[in-house]
Amino acid sequence: MKMFNTVCAISIMSGAIGGLLGSFLAMEKPISAEMRFPTYTTAEEFRLVDSQGKLRAVLALSADGEPYLALLDGQDTRKLWLGLSKESGLALRDTDGKTRLVLSLDGEGEPSLIFRDRQQNTRALSAGQQEPQP
Repeated sequence: MKMFNTVCAISIMSGAIGGLLGSFLAMEKPISAEMRFPTYTTAEEFRLVDSQGKLRAVLALSADGEPYLALLDGQDTRKLWLGLSKESGLALRDTDGKTRLVLSLDGEGEPSLIFRDRQQNTRALSAGQQEPQP
């Protein structure tokens, strides 16, 4: 009987100590004004996916090491591209993935605006050119 009482007492004390210790270790620490959060994140590429895991946007570096942003539609067509290259600019594509509009700057900073129709015939306006008269 004495052995039974000793085992019960040890069991109760062990349970109480374990409960207190577990509660203390699992306790959330309050956020204080002194806590610091990262102000930036570093990566070589960022990918934005929708709720089904489908790629919808990319912020990355090109093969030439220049940054770009590409936005994709639900059919994986890169509809918008914005980036730096020899001619920095913006490109818009149609539903077939064909580039239809390009706004860019050349190496000297001269702008150009290029339009392409569905048959990929190019129409261009750039600095120094006059818009065609109707």
